[in-house]
Amino acid sequence: MKAMFKVFNDESEWEIFNNFINGNRLTFAKSRAEKSLIEKITSASWQNNTESRPDFISEDLMIEMFEVDDIVTIKKGKKNPQREANARAYREVEKFISEVGVFNEDIRIVATGDTRYDPETEQVIPEKTEEHHNYQAYINNFKRICQKHLDSLESYRENYPHKKLGFLIIDDATMYLPSKKTPRTTLKDAVYSLPYYDKNFMSLFVQSDVDFVIWAFNNKYLYINGDHGQNSYLPDIAVISKDNYYTKHSKYIDSKKMCSLEE
Repeated sequence: MKAMFKVFNDESEWEIFNNFINGNRLTFAKSRAEKSLIEKITSASWQNNTESRPDFISEDLMIEMFEVDDIVTIKKGKKNPQREANARAYREVEKFISEVGVFNEDIRIVATGDTRYDPETEQVIPEKTEEHHNYQAYINNFKRICQKHLDSLESYRENYPHKKLGFLIIDDATMYLPSKKTPRTTLKDAVYSLPYYDKNFMSLFVQSDVDFVIWAFNNKYLYINGDHGQNSYLPDIAVISKDNYYTKHSKYIDSKKMCSLEE
């Protein structure tokens, strides 16, 4: 089973970062410099700096981490139905554990809520997949969240002027493919559908002062049966240096043509 960066509902940023650092992940790096960079990142001695930002610092690197998803939000991201459903499910599990009282004190909880469930009427209200999550919501959420962190770059540089700065993106979005290609998708099609090839995402970094981007996929799965074997995985991590924010394969992907593999 593919290892996740974020598992438990109550995991701290520091715990998530350590899951990223310590895990044995399938990593995409286009250049030798990027391969050296990920080796340097995973072998460095890191400090938790979440109280003052950027989140994590080493001797000569600093990383700011944030999460994105493809959930259709309300009020410009202030209301995320999936996170509200997860929080509700988490409270229900906590209540159950408290009432039963037979679990270990150090138990960790994984609780995912159903956004179709209305707690007031206790009924499940059907919804279409695209009403819950879609590619345009993915782009919108990313731009909104990423821009907030880009707006703080000056303060990061002031605090640590001699360190290289990277963004670590914990990506909870599902896998998307062009809808017409979905029945006959190749691994190549899938890789070029990942967000670091989409200028809708990467255009934010091209003119920025961010030295590198690490994309950590928490929820993207693709199993392929073909001439080269079964169960070919997408990368868990992509390391992108400033020189490769745009490549010859980069393009603006039409969100209307993208279909989630999670139905």
